Amino acid sequence: TYNGARTLKVCLQSLTKLNYPNYEVVLVDDGSTDSSPEIASEFKSIRYIRQKNFGLSVARNTGIKASTGEIVAFTDSDCRADEDWLYYLISDLLRSEFAAMGGHNFLPPEDSWIATSVMVSPGGPAHVMLTDHEAEHIPGCNMAFYKWALEEIGGFDPVFTKAGDDVDVCWRIQQAGLKIGFSSSGFVWHYRRSTVEAYLKQQRGYGEAEALLSRKHPEYFNLLGGSIWHGRIYTAAKFGVMLRRPVIYHGLFGSGFFQKLYNPAPASLLMLFTTLEYHVLVTLPLLVLSSSFPFLFPVALTSLGLSVAVCVAAAIQSEIPRKKRQFWSKPLVALLFFLQPIVRGFARYQWRITVRSMPEHVSDRYEARARSSEPPPEMLSYWSPHYVDRYDLLKEILQKLGELGWQHKTDTGWSNHDVEIFGNIWSRLFLTTVTEDLEGGKRVFRCRLKSAWSLSAKILFFTVFAVEILVVSLLVRIQPWFWMLLPTVAILGWMLEQQTKGLQYLIGALVDHVAENRGMIRLVKENILPAPAEKF
Repeated sequence: TYNGARTLKVCLQSLTKLNYPNYEVVLVDDGSTDSSPEIASEFKSIRYIRQKNFGLSVARNTGIKASTGEIVAFTDSDCRADEDWLYYLISDLLRSEFAAMGGHNFLPPEDSWIATSVMVSPGGPAHVMLTDHEAEHIPGCNMAFYKWALEEIGGFDPVFTKAGDDVDVCWRIQQAGLKIGFSSSGFVWHYRRSTVEAYLKQQRGYGEAEALLSRKHPEYFNLLGGSIWHGRIYTAAKFGVMLRRPVIYHGLFGSGFFQKLYNPAPASLLMLFTTLEYHVLVTLPLLVLSSSFPFLFPVALTSLGLSVAVCVAAAIQSEIPRKKRQFWSKPLVALLFFLQPIVRGFARYQWRITVRSMPEHVSDRYEARARSSEPPPEMLSYWSPHYVDRYDLLKEILQKLGELGWQHKTDTGWSNHDVEIFGNIWSRLFLTTVTEDLEGGKRVFRCRLKSAWSLSAKILFFTVFAVEILVVSLLVRIQPWFWMLLPTVAILGWMLEQQTKGLQYLIGALVDHVAENRGMIRLVKENILPAPAEKF
């Protein structure tokens, strides 16, 4: 829990009444500033652990470490567990080949009117199913693992402080060759956000988590930063507009003993009209250009109307319980369908653009290194008079990056590089290594440093380029000297290139230092000459 006093008492009360023979409850308070500690003190049978606000993943790891059982089950303080939750969840886990098990999270009947609209809006916790029983993802509010499985993958990644921790751990569980199951009977009641502001704040956190996940698991994301799932997503909100109604197979002349319901797949492609990218790349430019070219104004309105129409259609098709339905419920759902992709997408791009990856004390050395007269190293070669294992050397480089607090991502088996290192907001670098065996156990270790522009650099460059082309094309007839603006984009490109070169200098110095510690000699211009390594 973190500042979850609103629902914490109901949650703890439900956890003390579970129909399960042998279990313990561990409550990890991640630095709450509300009345959570006072509420927890009312439950003497619950083990209460309070820590500083380190984030969601650290809190989960604290709970794992404190637990004594063979199986660790998770729920959140905004949930109320069904009395048979553990009974069904763990029974299905024990009778299967799965290493983890998840279940449903339903809206409590007593939840608010706004929470009901939030439930059928996009972005809520959902499970993704590969088959009727095997899941690709289970939400963090209802999941159980064998403790050894979590220990095998190293637990939850502390980088995920608000969300995304459950997605990351599910993907890593499957990458380790393990499977995740789903129990249709082991469920919890999950209170949704009770205000629009709280809902949008949650979506901003999800956007930041998506940015972190895309860096760590790029193979699961498309070019726009959207996640790619192989299974089918099950949630109260529709991931697209239904263009066809469900079909019931009755059997010939109604003779089917067991009638089957066939749900058509939603037209998820239509949801592209609601994305932030569509608004920025299509609707917004059309609105701007229509100020100079009035004939484009109807086209701009049509573009905006398509986005609104998709949101309205999704809201009309949403299934809101009759007792919870108000006259403004579906208009609110339409509004949330419109706002959610914008808020979540903006947070995703904002994090990817503004995050500082290069440690400050390292970037200071960058200035001195960048003034070096030698060109930036694109290929480094080292000669070792003794056997040096490439994997051990890579491990030491990664350890050095970790000690410096430098954000990086290792190869997951799908990349053509060993490590991706994130520099400042304008640069990143791909590190690739290879070894050449020589006689007598000697080796040559080669390291390629390939730098590139970051996403923020690309957005800045192409935005400036597009604006310059637009300004020149509109005003060059009035003032011919506007053509002189075009070289500025070339200057910007040169400045961004200098940032990538600076990153090459710095990583080259780091690799030099690691190689020197291993007694390796840097090869300079085909001669075996030791090159000075910058100290870290």
